[in-house]
Amino acid sequence: MKTLTQITMVSVATLALIGCGDSYKDKNEDGVSKASTLKASNRNAAFLVDTDTMSLYTFDKDALNKSNCDAECQKIWPLFEGANTGSEDIKVLEGTDHLAYRKHPLYYFANDKAPGDVLGNNVKDVWHLVHAPAGSTDSQTALSKTLIKQTFLTDKDQRALYTFDNDTNGVSNCYDSTPTSGTGCESIWPVFYSADLGALPEGTTAADFTVINRDAVRAKEGEPTQQVAYKGKPLYYFTPDNKEALSTKGDWVKGVWHLVELNAQKIGDDTTSTPTNNTDAGKQIYTNCASCHREDGLGTPGGAIKIGEVGDAGKIEELLNFMKNDGTGKNSIMVGIAKGLSEQQIKDVSAYIATLKK
Repeated sequence: MKTLTQITMVSVATLALIGCGDSYKDKNEDGVSKASTLKASNRNAAFLVDTDTMSLYTFDKDALNKSNCDAECQKIWPLFEGANTGSEDIKVLEGTDHLAYRKHPLYYFANDKAPGDVLGNNVKDVWHLVHAPAGSTDSQTALSKTLIKQTFLTDKDQRALYTFDNDTNGVSNCYDSTPTSGTGCESIWPVFYSADLGALPEGTTAADFTVINRDAVRAKEGEPTQQVAYKGKPLYYFTPDNKEALSTKGDWVKGVWHLVELNAQKIGDDTTSTPTNNTDAGKQIYTNCASCHREDGLGTPGGAIKIGEVGDAGKIEELLNFMKNDGTGKNSIMVGIAKGLSEQQIKDVSAYIATLKK
């Protein structure tokens, strides 16, 4: 096993929201653009709750169909108890009333006092909300109306990457029954491998990623004999995602396949809930951009882009967030401004810039 330490910068040649001068570029010494192999991508996801809409959690230190939360643990993490209702997804652990979701025991968090509270999510990095697929609840459970903005690991094309509970630290246990059968685990869950990951997503470090050797005898013919692992967990694609950006059909498959969550934040009561954007505040922020983009947003001849002609706050916000999270570009002034803005400030200034379109 070896640590990946070569870190390159993400290419944003296709994005042009910068300060004065040329488009944002990042190149090797030979002039060839370098690209990140990994990305932190986002989705808005509901999570599993009880009938009173109190949040439910899983514990990484549990085994499948076995709780390892003892009496002291249960004072903070009370068991979610009930009965079998015929659901294939939610069943009691044998000999108990303790309910599990796809073999993962479920708990409450004592500090959650009201419906919608998610204070237990990512506690000590071992307690997690359950982002269950639609249709996998029963009469004792539901999916929340509150949504979580979940940041998860993808490749550069925003194709989701997954881990497998049946793997052990630094060891993959996902192979086809024979190297050429095309019907086994490796055919459904192709391995992810790259010799150089490039720029790493925010919230990760080079020490989080290792390269492991796969069993060359058992490996599918033509597939990599090495694999990237995140914190010791080998990474895979899911074939039914069909290489689509942000498709997450593999999450919670059979209870043993999971997205790699990097961060999660409560965002609202439904998909239409968005913070109120303050264009007055955005106008004040825009004064830092006007020297290049002009007060009317039309820029200068041969200089900054005509940002005032975009007219779409969402697109402007997307570009600013790209620079904030992924950019260290040629124009350090504009990149520095983006990195200094909070999420709400980016929304405010994007909303203001959108009003400049005539």
